[in-house]
Amino acid sequence: MYNPIPHLPQKFQRFIHSLRSLRIPNGLVIFTIGLLATIWFLVRVIPKPSRAAYPCMQATAPFMAGFVVYLSTMAGSVLAFKRFRQSFKNSSYLFAGSFLILALSLFVIALFQMPAVSVAKRASAIQGIFPANEPIGMARGIFPGRVVWMWDQDATNENCTNTSNASGVIDSGDDAWFMAKNNDQSVIDSMLIKSMIALTGINDMPLAWDAVFRFYNNEQGNGDTGYEVGEKVFIKVNATTAYGGISTGKYYADLSRNDDLLINDFAAETNPFLVLSMLRQLVDEAGVPQDMIYVGDPARNIYKEFFDLWKSEFPAIHVLGNNLLHPELEVEALGRVPVVVTDSDKVFWSDNGTVMPNAISDKLFTIFEDMDYLINMPTMKAHATAGITLNAKNHFGSFTRPWAMHLHSGLFDNADDPLRVGYGLYRTQTDIMMHRLLSGKNLLMIVDGLYPGEDALGVPFKWNSIPFEGNWCSSIFLSLDPVAIESVCHDFLRTEYNGPTVAQSRPNWHGVDDYLHQAADQSLWPEGIVYDPDNDGVLIASLGVHEHWNDSLNKEYSRNLAIGDGIELIKAHEWIVGLEMKFGGNYLEVYPNPVTDWLWVKNADLKPFTYELIDASGHRLLSGRVESELLTRLNMSYMPSGLYFIKTNTGQSVKIIKK
Repeated sequence: MYNPIPHLPQKFQRFIHSLRSLRIPNGLVIFTIGLLATIWFLVRVIPKPSRAAYPCMQATAPFMAGFVVYLSTMAGSVLAFKRFRQSFKNSSYLFAGSFLILALSLFVIALFQMPAVSVAKRASAIQGIFPANEPIGMARGIFPGRVVWMWDQDATNENCTNTSNASGVIDSGDDAWFMAKNNDQSVIDSMLIKSMIALTGINDMPLAWDAVFRFYNNEQGNGDTGYEVGEKVFIKVNATTAYGGISTGKYYADLSRNDDLLINDFAAETNPFLVLSMLRQLVDEAGVPQDMIYVGDPARNIYKEFFDLWKSEFPAIHVLGNNLLHPELEVEALGRVPVVVTDSDKVFWSDNGTVMPNAISDKLFTIFEDMDYLINMPTMKAHATAGITLNAKNHFGSFTRPWAMHLHSGLFDNADDPLRVGYGLYRTQTDIMMHRLLSGKNLLMIVDGLYPGEDALGVPFKWNSIPFEGNWCSSIFLSLDPVAIESVCHDFLRTEYNGPTVAQSRPNWHGVDDYLHQAADQSLWPEGIVYDPDNDGVLIASLGVHEHWNDSLNKEYSRNLAIGDGIELIKAHEWIVGLEMKFGGNYLEVYPNPVTDWLWVKNADLKPFTYELIDASGHRLLSGRVESELLTRLNMSYMPSGLYFIKTNTGQSVKIIKK
């Protein structure tokens, strides 16, 4: 592909995309790439030489070097050819022959110096087929297979441009997605609360969290117990851009973003305001002491701006800091908890070196041994080597080797030119999902889709698929089923990122969901592969349920359609808001609509009322009187699909759709 290196600036990548789409000759595209790379490298590195250590600079350097050598050799070839003509005219045949050989040699060298740029492959060449409503595996969760999708456009700023003023100082002129002015904290808080209600079916936050803890402990064989004081909760975020230290000039010694608020600094990562909402839930509702909460991306650092946001409200929480690559970065003095590497290897890759020869086994950071519960909070993104990056891929930041590059051959291998296409191949993500210290400690999975990205270091762009239609995605996803949530997010990603070239259609590559097939059903493991990343002989037949929706408009899975035991997607923005009925100065809320099992009637003012549930033919199916209960639930699970009405004692009614 024309861009096999994921760290090139996004604007540079997009410009190359546009050149290719115009069918400009490859030679001119090559020349343009080299020229731009050289200009960009010089503009960035001359003012601050330490920037040469940036991954994006290291990725650009070969293009620049090739371009410089190309110009030098071409110039030398032209000069030598002129000398050949002069010598030939003067009958100096020996000199003429020497200059001709030199000219031809330099010309050949020039041809091979520029980085090879091939014509972009068409997406149709490796387009995947994702059959609808064919669940694989065994669903998990308080409500098995349930995935909650919460969408609220008010959470994000529609007018956010996600651009820098390029002044060299972060100020009000910048308009990055992660700034407070582009995130409504109260709306994000509300989104998380409503999502927890939809996930657990409990309209009381302490009880909802207790149910989540009890579900986890029952699953782990720990008995029917909730959270107990002294247990540690780790929130694993995605902080891909925070990879450097003061020696690279990536940010100041206090870990704040420096005067380089450009390109990668705008990359999509875990939203700090969503993390703050989670901290509020854990401390204020779940009853977890602040000093039992750890937050971070162990292979990276947390920017000062995010650190201050969280610590100002919860000063006793622990934020991880990594100074292993840059010992001069004294993270402990900055209030961080330094990461520590395990004494021995903890992950044993199940391919046994056949696919990843440099990754027989790996150490982890000790936080994964010390924690009791994990809340995995990745950003929803496409990925140049994996197709998609969600909860499983987020653990590449859990390994101690820089960038976890040794694991990439266990994905599709080769960025935007996928080599390991198809199904039934060894997949690194499946090993990660099977590991007891990583996904095995999952208390809750929440995918941040407020500002998603198109690659690991890709900046967020507004989405065009339904229902977003030119606005930010503004979504979050929750589940207790690790396979189901990845499957649902994959459906969203493959709908949005479905362009004409391979690079523009990453989530649609053939076999992107291969790792989910294998995580869902042991019978789909590749021949000769036994997934046992703990090396303890304990094998897991199914981690959860995998399925694709019926279509991108209705977004329904087999449990929504009552045709199977696969995924149930709850649209919390519809499910919780419900329907309102006014009677005698009081309001009733009825939800969800549509309903699949229990219909809830919320009576906030606790005034008595009567109700009748009537089908479309006018037959009364249920009736009753409620005195002062806050919540009343009606069982509709046994009723056939159709249209129903609920009437209050005032005769007012609302329609309820039963699917």
